[in-house]
Amino acid sequence: MVVKASLVFVVAVVLLTYYCHEPVPPDVPQPTMFAAMAIVMRTARHMANIGEYLGIGTEPTNLRYILWALTRAGQKVMTLGTNYREGLECTDTVFDGVSVRVYEPVSAVKSDVKVPGLVFIHGGGFVLLNVDMFDELTAHLAKELGIVVVSVEYRLAPEHVFPAAFDDSVAATKFFLQNADKYNVDRTRIGISGDSAGGNLAAAVTLALAKEKRLPKLKTQALMYPVLQAMDFNTPSYLDNGYMNILSKDLMVSFWLWYLNNDVSSKELLKANNHTSVQLKKSQYAGYVDHKMVRPNLRPKVVTPVKKENIEFPEIPNIATILDPRFAPLMADDADLEGLPPTFIMTCEYDVLRDDGVMYATRLQKAGVRVEHDHYERGFHGFLPQFRVNELAGNAMDNLLAYLKKNL
Repeated sequence: MVVKASLVFVVAVVLLTYYCHEPVPPDVPQPTMFAAMAIVMRTARHMANIGEYLGIGTEPTNLRYILWALTRAGQKVMTLGTNYREGLECTDTVFDGVSVRVYEPVSAVKSDVKVPGLVFIHGGGFVLLNVDMFDELTAHLAKELGIVVVSVEYRLAPEHVFPAAFDDSVAATKFFLQNADKYNVDRTRIGISGDSAGGNLAAAVTLALAKEKRLPKLKTQALMYPVLQAMDFNTPSYLDNGYMNILSKDLMVSFWLWYLNNDVSSKELLKANNHTSVQLKKSQYAGYVDHKMVRPNLRPKVVTPVKKENIEFPEIPNIATILDPRFAPLMADDADLEGLPPTFIMTCEYDVLRDDGVMYATRLQKAGVRVEHDHYERGFHGFLPQFRVNELAGNAMDNLLAYLKKNL
């Protein structure tokens, strides 16, 4: 009996050790925290899939609610005894049908001089997270810069597929530009920012509003580790980092499909880059994701211009949308990049999305846009909200604040 119990214990320990083992880059700051975050994400996905298998919700909605619960618990611990909203008036309201949270520094409200403004769009793969989970970050931006910050609560996929999140982000930004006086904001000094999927939406909004002649131009855009393209899932950063559970290649492709059509039956096609035709791989759009922008020693792609309406696609619902800049801003034509506002792009070495940001920075610079590319060799996806407890994330926050202070 004792032998059997001992054997069961040993097996349990081995299985637990195996499950909790998480590959960690050798130079990543706070490796224990990195591993813990990755294990939490991996466990949450397993739980979400088990729930779906048992007929309880779907993988994306289960994953959302699991992460909401875990994040709320973590936030309560991390902010215990602090009042990070001190000095701010925070209001949940609606901008043209879109829920937003407005952060107004008391000093700005009482000031005789109008202050800058910033639209912030949170990340979460278009599927997860909400303004509550970025509350400390957005409050910090408002307090440190003395500006009015509007955090957008856009509709989430898969309940609301593209273009719902884009439409909400555009509507909220337009409303803020049109009603800036109400918040004592200088409408000519409003910027936009976002992280991950929020970086996608911020970039897409910037492209869309650049063509609006009846609105003031956005002063700047600040994109933190943005996801910008769904055409090539074999970029060097996907190949280097696709196994990392904080944001794996498998999860990122799932996010794209939940946002596109809520049909993950074609996930393996996308992961293998078989969702694009040979014709498309040789078109000008392939040049927009040319790996030479990341690895300069490579030969540039030889591309053949082709009209979008003549491109052939496999039988995947709405797959042609991957060429729509509202969905994937890196697919914007060169002419559409010209005249965009000064841009800040943050990228991290340990991130499948690293090369999306590098490519966009390169293309914007070639189009004559002033770009500040802030790259973190030891950084990983989603690290910025840890700015109070992670030194590297703290440095990244300081650099973001310095950029916004100078460019708003």
